[in-house]
Amino acid sequence: MLDESLLDKNRKYLVGVSGGVDSMALLDMLVKKAYNVIVVHYNYHFREDSDLDENLVRSYCQNHHLPFYVRQGDKKEYQKGNFEMLAREKRYAFYKEIGDLNGIDTIILGHHLNDHLETIVMQLQRHNTKGYLGIKEQSYVKNMHVVRPLLKLKKQQLIDYCTKNHLEYHEDYTNYDTRYTRNHVRHIDLKKYSEQELLEKASKHNKQYKKQQANLQQIYQEYDQNHFLYLDKLPTESLDQIIYYMLKKDIYPPLITENLVQEIIKQIHSQKPNIEISLPVNFVFIKKYNNIAVRKKEIDDTYYVKYESFYKDQQLHYFLTDQGHLHDGVFLSKEDFPIVIRCFKNGDTIKTSGGTKKVSRLFIDRKIPRDERKIWPIVENCHGEIILIPHIAKNIKYLYTKPNVFVIKYDTCK
Repeated sequence: MLDESLLDKNRKYLVGVSGGVDSMALLDMLVKKAYNVIVVHYNYHFREDSDLDENLVRSYCQNHHLPFYVRQGDKKEYQKGNFEMLAREKRYAFYKEIGDLNGIDTIILGHHLNDHLETIVMQLQRHNTKGYLGIKEQSYVKNMHVVRPLLKLKKQQLIDYCTKNHLEYHEDYTNYDTRYTRNHVRHIDLKKYSEQELLEKASKHNKQYKKQQANLQQIYQEYDQNHFLYLDKLPTESLDQIIYYMLKKDIYPPLITENLVQEIIKQIHSQKPNIEISLPVNFVFIKKYNNIAVRKKEIDDTYYVKYESFYKDQQLHYFLTDQGHLHDGVFLSKEDFPIVIRCFKNGDTIKTSGGTKKVSRLFIDRKIPRDERKIWPIVENCHGEIILIPHIAKNIKYLYTKPNVFVIKYDTCK
């Protein structure tokens, strides 16, 4: 009955046991299969008979010589808000604490097929179908690996198991209180659907979801490598997740609100080619034509060089011409414009003949004084790709002559 493909007898696990039929059946199966487990129980003291649950689990652990940890909750804490949500938060924090104490990163829980079906119905009712539909066999909560080896079994099968093995369990009478959302779904709403209908709907949805997640992982890797993304290549339905990923690389997650993400999406879909949106802790979200990125907010020392224009600063000057030599600069195509000339930023990289190099490393190798590094001009194309660091490095893709190109030349100002 136990799905042992999810488990390893060479590892030690926590097992969350409430005293109900599902968790008691789970614990007994694990013990009979000789898994190395530590039992954890959270006593909310929410019911008058809560101590009976604790005593039942404690007694089983004593009889089978199992390590047992219990946390005593305060009933008053759960009168302030949503009990189900608060209880879950407290419970998983307790699991993480005991896991860290014992060097364990995985907990086994007794969710079964009925729980899975109830979750699907709740998600459908809330139109919350963007993510995975139902309960996963494996997931991560508070950095704990959660494994659910009973997820393919119906609750009745677990009841039958306990009966056959003379295993005592306690029925939580609050499970019949339909004032709680899940109980209402369990006893009323679930009857409106057939089991087969829900499982087929979830299976079809989750296959598509997994493909979507695989695509997102590729996008995240691209952003980690290039530090920008092409807007027209991003899936619209996942744009909020992508924006959130970009933001959390630099910004403390609690500062990233849903309103902020939606405002960014609204702005980047506007007709404006260039946009800067202020973010918390001195960062900005940038849209430059078809490119989006998150950058550290700096003094505006950036210049956009359009077709047949020039730029000059105290040390170097640049100009565009239709002829020249590679030692003077780099060859450009019309697709590279507008060219951006800006100061160095932490994290800048350039692709050279020797591979991708950190600009900061190149500065060190060339013994560029620290105070000069901050104002050293960096030349990038309209895609945000660095193509030239004057007197230091050139992008390997710009070392060869192409038809219909221009040259950006640079010389030390006299």
